[in-house]
Amino acid sequence: MLTLNLNLLYTVVNVLVLFFLLRKFLFKPVADIIAQRQKLVDDDLNAAETSKKEAAAAMNEAQAKLRNVDQEAAARRKAYQQQAETEKQQLLAEAQKQADAILAAGKTAAEAERQSKLREADAQTTALARAMCEKLLERNLTVQDDARLLDDLLEKAGAGNGN
Repeated sequence: MLTLNLNLLYTVVNVLVLFFLLRKFLFKPVADIIAQRQKLVDDDLNAAETSKKEAAAAMNEAQAKLRNVDQEAAARRKAYQQQAETEKQQLLAEAQKQADAILAAGKTAAEAERQSKLREADAQTTALARAMCEKLLERNLTVQDDARLLDDLLEKAGAGNGN
């Protein structure tokens, strides 16, 4: 059967003692260090995940602000275009008024010039007719004709004054 050998017993006791010593002084501290490192890795992963979420939130916020800036810029551009169009219409209306005023002044000046030329021509025609009449009358006018013309002139002048 089996006989127990003293060497075998020492070997088994040595192995058991070695096992308990290794377990107490080697396996537990190594397991603790591994657990601490695992905890650090987990904490770092959690921190990285948190940072990633914060970065994504900041990115979304920045994109929203950028969209708002684009919308604001478009609204300002539209407002400036409307203001420019209004000012353009005002300037065109003012220019049209000035052009109309200049045209009216030119027409008035042309009409005044025409009236002046007509009066001048009428005065020249009257003077020429008077001169011709005087020459004709000097040749053919007698004292009786002179008296008759004077009477006609006085009658016309009296009728013109209402007498």
